[in-house]
Amino acid sequence: MLRWFRILLTAAKEWNADHVFRHSAAVSFYTLFSLAPITVIAAALAGAVLGKERAGDALQQQLTELIGADSAKMIQQTGEKAAEATHGTWITTTIGVAVLLFGATTVFSQLQDSLNAIWKVQQKPSRSGWLVLLTQRILSFAMVLTMGFLLLVSLILTTALESLTAHFGAGWNGAVLKIADLSVSLAVMTVLFALILKVMPDVEVRWREVWRSGLVTAVLFTIGRFAISLYLAHSTIASVYGAAGSLVALLIWIYYTAAIFFYGAEFLKADRAAHRLPVTPKKTAVLERSQAGTGA
Repeated sequence: MLRWFRILLTAAKEWNADHVFRHSAAVSFYTLFSLAPITVIAAALAGAVLGKERAGDALQQQLTELIGADSAKMIQQTGEKAAEATHGTWITTTIGVAVLLFGATTVFSQLQDSLNAIWKVQQKPSRSGWLVLLTQRILSFAMVLTMGFLLLVSLILTTALESLTAHFGAGWNGAVLKIADLSVSLAVMTVLFALILKVMPDVEVRWREVWRSGLVTAVLFTIGRFAISLYLAHSTIASVYGAAGSLVALLIWIYYTAAIFFYGAEFLKADRAAHRLPVTPKKTAVLERSQAGTGA
């Protein structure tokens, strides 16, 4: 127990030393441009299985639970406008799809840069800039598809739980349904965070290491989500910023949840350090000079 406390404390110290709020601000900015395209892609994947209308309603419900009704409505409207850009002549459709894919992958490229900064690694200077960009975009698009698939799994499981509730009656739902729903949410988020921590940074880590960090991040994310939602519900953001209140609230939500995620990355780094595991860059990356000099 003491060892875990030390890891949590070390992660908190590194979290502060690595200026994660600066990275959170960057992620928040790029997420604004990525949310609508990601929503369109996720809705398309879910719609292929659940049906367009049912998938849209389920996705809207998930977003509302996460970030509130106003911000969710804003994302939905932006997503609808983005989807319209993919219809028309083959030229406008091609351009629209390209812009959609580029926008959806932008936040993951920034996320990779931030995680590399936390791990103190960087892309090899000898690598072609275009090759690095292409690799980042392909990897980021793979993560977008993975997110869409995990969202689909979550929607299917949530729908199944609702069907069970309807079948067994209102008396059955109560605490059992809430626990089951929370368990599904935690499981999906653990897989998502573990995947990002494993795949995105240019560092060699083992799966058994990222699962622990993925679970810690998912638990902290769940707690933080309720805390941030409670704060936004009782804040004066809407009255202060007027029509832009939903956008500001969304930015604040992304900002703090990104900071929570980066703590998960720091936890993984601290956990590995506690087991005396060295930071080993992937073949495409190198340690930063300060780290290489200390042999970290």
